Amino acid sequence: MNQTGSRQFYFSLFRLLALFRGGDARRAESNGFEAWLIGLMIYSIHYLFFVTLLLPSGLEPWQLGLVLIAGAFWVWLFWLLLLYINSVIIKALHVCRIFHTIPIRRFQSILWGICTTAMAAALLKGSPMSRELGAIWLVAVAMNLAAAVVLAFSDAARSPEK
Repeated sequence: MNQTGSRQFYFSLFRLLALFRGGDARRAESNGFEAWLIGLMIYSIHYLFFVTLLLPSGLEPWQLGLVLIAGAFWVWLFWLLLLYINSVIIKALHVCRIFHTIPIRRFQSILWGICTTAMAAALLKGSPMSRELGAIWLVAVAMNLAAAVVLAFSDAARSPEK
């Protein structure tokens, strides 16, 4: 039934798909492919959000290139600021004893996902490429939440000996 070398996933959608294929549906936080895929998607959404927000019309090609390169650095600076703001929010909520049982790394992922989802929703008003990426993200988030509900109401997330 469960192979010893089976791959485990962090996101519910991937865990549900693994369960349907007869694999292990327990949460794991060490899947490099999954981290790479979701990280690339998040970076793309943030990058397109800022580039479409800050991109003035009628630029020369060399100016457009500079803006696109500057956008990559702006996203990096934004991520540093976002990590700091998220840590302040998490500390404030922990001081108030709200959500204090959620591990910090998961709380950080939740806040990061909320920010990315808001940016993806804003991309729906942009160009066809940004609309497509935003829609893909929103559908993936909805599917992941639906998969989390299915896993929560099944015994899939529990260990086999329980």
